Amino acid sequence: MNFFNIDGPFQRIGSFVFDIIVLGLIFSLISIPLITIGAALTALYAACYIALVKEEGYVFNTFFRTLKDKFIKSTLVWIILIIFYALMYFNITSITKGVIGIPWLLPLYYSITIEILITSLYIFPLLSISNLGIKKIFKYSFILANKHLPTSILCGAIMALYIVAFVSINPIIVIILTSVICYIFSQLIIKRILTKYDISMW
Repeated sequence: MNFFNIDGPFQRIGSFVFDIIVLGLIFSLISIPLITIGAALTALYAACYIALVKEEGYVFNTFFRTLKDKFIKSTLVWIILIIFYALMYFNITSITKGVIGIPWLLPLYYSITIEILITSLYIFPLLSISNLGIKKIFKYSFILANKHLPTSILCGAIMALYIVAFVSINPIIVIILTSVICYIFSQLIIKRILTKYDISMW
């Protein structure tokens, strides 16, 4: 009956599921003011990668330590991203509604929006494992997103499915999905890509 031992598969799976669910709940509670989403997301990535992927340290200690240490930087990055998305939304809707009569700019704005999206996928994972400044966070996230385009497209597709779930599924399920997706992205982006580089030299 090794399956049910304290170190057996049943215990490990149960512990993982518990951690994922509680992380999702904590992330959601901290994100309620909206302005804190960036810091909560950075902490969630740190907890998923360090504690769940690498199995080093404790999940919730890692989460709250990262939240405290990187709160200001993560929040500033989040605000910058919101401004970028807001500008693109304003430009695209202004053209599609005929407020701005230059439709030939629409493909350009869509392209910029896609670039912002795939760059965003790398920003918070990179924030969670590095001490880079804000300018370098954006710079290297942009470079990595385009250098590893297949992974970026895959993560973008997963994110699109998450957004669909967000608007059409029970909120509790979406809360759990948030932490599951961060765990998947920790595997795809941090483990497979970021750890290949000596980030300390950037």
